[in-house]
Amino acid sequence: MADIYEFVGREFDWFAIDSSRCIALFSTAGIGYIPHAVMKFFSEHDEISQSIDSPNWGSSSVWDDYAKLGLYVYDWNLNEGPYVRVCIPEIQAEAKLIQMVDSLVALPKFTGKFDDVQEFEDLGSWHDIDSQV
Repeated sequence: MADIYEFVGREFDWFAIDSSRCIALFSTAGIGYIPHAVMKFFSEHDEISQSIDSPNWGSSSVWDDYAKLGLYVYDWNLNEGPYVRVCIPEIQAEAKLIQMVDSLVALPKFTGKFDDVQEFEDLGSWHDIDSQV
């Protein structure tokens, strides 16, 4: 398992799924909360993140790239959080992307719907977030 200090100052994106099987990308901004289960399999989350085509990488328009692929996007609000929704998907995620994210061993599951939640302050209450691996 990766040590939390490996992530401090490093942009890291991790994925979660909701009760409607919608996918969200959570961007840590170098200091955001990362579930322990995700840290155990951080390289798998990283690989998927790196494989997503984002022509606007490095700019604030990158969120639009992800929404065009069917992802909800939450970004950590500096300095103390919470994760705030910055984009809603324009389409449903393609089967290939859903399959990649579904393959994650440590995929946090939100019991509600991302469509209903503007921000997350307490991720520790999610179903199976740290106990599924």
